[in-house]
Amino acid sequence: MANDTIVAPATPPGEAAVAITRLSGPQSLALAAGHFRGRRSPETSPTHRILHGTFLDGAGHPIDTVLLSVFRAPRSYTGEDVVEISSHGGPEIPRSIFETLVAAGARPARAGEFTERAYRNGKLDLAQAEAVAALVRARSQRAARAARAALGGELSRRIESLDRALVSLLAEVEARIDFPADVAEVLDGEALASRAAEVAEPIRGWLAGLPAARRRDQGLSVALVGRPNVGKSSLLNALLGFERAIVSAIPGTTRDTVEASIWLDGLELRLTDTAGLRATGDPLEVLSRERAERVAEESDLAVLVLDRSAALVEEDRAALALVATRPVLVAWNKADLACAARPPADLGRAARVVAEVETVAVRPGGVEPLRAALGTAARHAAGEAAGEELPTTSARQEGLLREALADLDRAESGLRADGLFDLIAVDLTDARRALGEVIGRGVDGALVAAIFSRFCIGK
Repeated sequence: MANDTIVAPATPPGEAAVAITRLSGPQSLALAAGHFRGRRSPETSPTHRILHGTFLDGAGHPIDTVLLSVFRAPRSYTGEDVVEISSHGGPEIPRSIFETLVAAGARPARAGEFTERAYRNGKLDLAQAEAVAALVRARSQRAARAARAALGGELSRRIESLDRALVSLLAEVEARIDFPADVAEVLDGEALASRAAEVAEPIRGWLAGLPAARRRDQGLSVALVGRPNVGKSSLLNALLGFERAIVSAIPGTTRDTVEASIWLDGLELRLTDTAGLRATGDPLEVLSRERAERVAEESDLAVLVLDRSAALVEEDRAALALVATRPVLVAWNKADLACAARPPADLGRAARVVAEVETVAVRPGGVEPLRAALGTAARHAAGEAAGEELPTTSARQEGLLREALADLDRAESGLRADGLFDLIAVDLTDARRALGEVIGRGVDGALVAAIFSRFCIGK
């Protein structure tokens, strides 16, 4: 029920210095006061105050010394009376506090229910509410900045600005449908089409930037590929700083993919060491090769490892062909050994080679050129040079923006072709509806509940 009082842990379970248990609803202050002993009761405390005292269980036994924060409606996250109880962490104390409050009458909160109440009470619109989840999931500094901007209303303000432009444009068209005799001037289809294009332009830009923005959010997948014994596993271990993959002089040591992550300049790189690529009749090696090929084809960035001490062979060229559609960083490993002749100058033309570096995986510091090149390539792949953070990476919002863009493109084409006003008005109205749903206008309750069900408990 929307008017009951809910409770949930607001911090993850497990050993920690501090744990927070959150209450929201009309009985929050009374429930907390019934189990809190301090110099002041939560029920008589002004809003935005921190109280020090002891939290008691249902039998009156002390559970822990706590700090109790009071937020009175409407000046709280949810817009309701909110109490946050900060106790020591660990599995037992937060669980005891939670169970005591449930026994006293609070209901365990559903996933995302605190933010859902904030949305329903007008503290956040739907775009801002989704930004809360994006901020929690952010895996880079720029992803966090973009989520904070959306939480602060940046996306909502942009949507409202586009909507105002659409309202003005729609009024021009509908006036000629409803009051044709009263509209003296001739419709300038080209001018109105240009106004529709101006509304569509920023939406088109947001959608074009989504792949890079998602890489900032989710990290980049990086596949290490090459023929056997060129040093892929050694490079993986050197980049990680510990022995993650088994290394031996026996060709084909790596049969399965080996995954691990590193962080460079605030971006996560999910490295995958793949089996060496070579023609073989061994059924296990055939499976290994198929998996390596799949990982390489799905990667955001490929590191093609070549042996600097040996001439290129057909297996090297096959590996290069495999990653030809991906941005490729060429790592010439074993650069401390006698160097063979350089490969033909068409190496870069055979694939999207973004950089070539020389490495010595077994020498301290020998992997640093690769680390630096990875950082540069990752920043480029994640759109770091683009400047402005995208205001959204939500799949729901992306679908709505694509709908709005398609509607606007149809309206623009209709205006340039002197099409039927009724059809153009429908397209513009549909574009407004799609944009409005981004911030929650006209969204039904079932969809809202589904959106918040993906949030974490206690948020």
